[in-house]
Amino acid sequence: MGYPKEFFDISLYFAKKVADISWQSFATALLHYTNLYIRFGLGRDFNSAHPIWQEYLTGLYQADDQGEWTYHFYLQQPVACPSISFDWPFGCFSYTILDSNRVRLHFHNNESAEHSPLSRNRMEQRIAELTAMFAHLKGKLGSSAVIIGASWLYNLQAYRRMFPPAYLATAEASENDFAYLPLWGQFIDHRGQIKERLIQEFLERLGRQQQLEGISQCFPFQVLHLESTIREFCAFYGV
Repeated sequence: MGYPKEFFDISLYFAKKVADISWQSFATALLHYTNLYIRFGLGRDFNSAHPIWQEYLTGLYQADDQGEWTYHFYLQQPVACPSISFDWPFGCFSYTILDSNRVRLHFHNNESAEHSPLSRNRMEQRIAELTAMFAHLKGKLGSSAVIIGASWLYNLQAYRRMFPPAYLATAEASENDFAYLPLWGQFIDHRGQIKERLIQEFLERLGRQQQLEGISQCFPFQVLHLESTIREFCAFYGV
């Protein structure tokens, strides 16, 4: 499922605002304050000299419609519209081992379009997926592993109810996640469509912003970072 053009339009608008109210250039704001570099499949090193990034900027400055150019460029990248897979071992959840005992949780919409993955009637399935994943992690890493998460989704009760209270209690807001999808993903619904109401709220707040400090507050939801031991999860899921 690819991202709609409006997703890129608001990214450009945000970067222009950042450039207007700070000492940074538009190109720098695009690199560090939007999700574009990652969406183009360029990794997470944010190398301004990357040839594909430079190709994008060259076309952007020459374009009559920068939004159209950005969306067209995105669609030309191999990662633009990955096929949806429904055979992941843990359904809507996956993980990355960051080092010897730190594990980053990930959530993906792996449901068909007619189902919201966080709806109440899908909670039993989500809990089953988490139970299976943590049983697997316990066997793989033992009881010393540390689980970390970072997402705007932790603001939602529909998401929070799937996790142990001790983990949720560690939540802290971050103001430096501008380049990552855990922040920008709040504008896309489970069908891959734009959330008009949230975008309108975002743009209204952004229009009133006069300084870079506190610009993260323009986003309706902040990214929350959490961390807890795997023991809390295993006790919560009974594994």
